[in-house]
Amino acid sequence: MHQILWVDDDKDDLELFCEAVRDVSEEATVVPVHSGQEAVDYLERKEGHPDFPCLMVLDMNMPGLSGRDTLARLRGNDRFSNLPIIVFTTSNSPLDRMFCDKFGVEMLTKPVEYDALRTLARKLLQVCRCRQES
Repeated sequence: MHQILWVDDDKDDLELFCEAVRDVSEEATVVPVHSGQEAVDYLERKEGHPDFPCLMVLDMNMPGLSGRDTLARLRGNDRFSNLPIIVFTTSNSPLDRMFCDKFGVEMLTKPVEYDALRTLARKLLQVCRCRQES
């Protein structure tokens, strides 16, 4: 079973992604959290457990601990520096892209169409499969 930690303050986006993952795979679950701080707390609780996420999908624009702050905190922590993270955002900002590049994290734009979201869900699950094989 693959577990994806999805960090987004937009409940509609969370719900759509969960549905897209269910549509493309029975071997994956999505754990939704609504803030960067919730994500950090979740990872700290799950560290060392067999159900630790194989991937974290992170929204850039969130109140409180933003996606930028969350990414910097996790990449600066040796315990979580190897966790695959993909930033999933509506942002087109070159500064956001440069920030993600600095940490070696792919930045993807949220698709408008559901079929594109399903395709993206397949791609994200492939990250989990590759990680499991290594």
